[in-house]
Amino acid sequence: MDRSGLALTVGFAVETVRENAPLVHCVAPRAATSFVAEVLHGAGASSVVTGTSPEALGSGLTADSVMFDLGTLASEWSDAINPTVAQLRSQGTPWVLDATPLGRETLRADRVRGLLGHRPTVIRASSAEVDGVKLEATDGALALGASEVRVLWEGQEVAVLAGSEMLGQVPGVRAAVTALMAACSTATGPVEAALAGAAWLALAADRAEEHSRGPASFRIALVDALATVHGDEVADYLTRS
Repeated sequence: MDRSGLALTVGFAVETVRENAPLVHCVAPRAATSFVAEVLHGAGASSVVTGTSPEALGSGLTADSVMFDLGTLASEWSDAINPTVAQLRSQGTPWVLDATPLGRETLRADRVRGLLGHRPTVIRASSAEVDGVKLEATDGALALGASEVRVLWEGQEVAVLAGSEMLGQVPGVRAAVTALMAACSTATGPVEAALAGAAWLALAADRAEEHSRGPASFRIALVDALATVHGDEVADYLTRS
């Protein structure tokens, strides 16, 4: 699909998320819990943000999509994780894996390979290799980058502008972008979902910077902007990236 076609699909995905209000279950860092929930609700989705207990993971099986933060999984590993992911895959529920380490914590190659074996819908990471494991999206999309996001699939690549530099002053942004990708995966394919999540938040961040005086007001303005930008505006932003 050419870039203009991708952009149209991305715009449609944004409006579909807003209309359908999908439930996104997130296993995210505790420090990011509040912001992840605010971003999802600002985008029109619903959220449940939990840890990795068997009961919490089990509730994710009824969600419309699921986001797992690998750094959180590493620090709170549960034997229920792999069976839960396998069931999500078998029942056709989109699931997104953020494979970015938290700080300097190692993630264990065996766990990374095990999760990748369940073929995430989208893999999000800062680089293409994590603890010696090469990240490949077998039949999904790979979104790389700490700020500007590059979405790769089947030998193709599309970059999305990074958005306002003030994003770096808000804790939880990385997890929030990945959660948006999970929300968009309920409305479209892996590539378009990854692009939609990245472009939606980047455009909202640019808008938010115009109405903020510092990190606190920027955070509030960002959630407001997520609720007000239109799908066609996100599509146009993608074509300009």
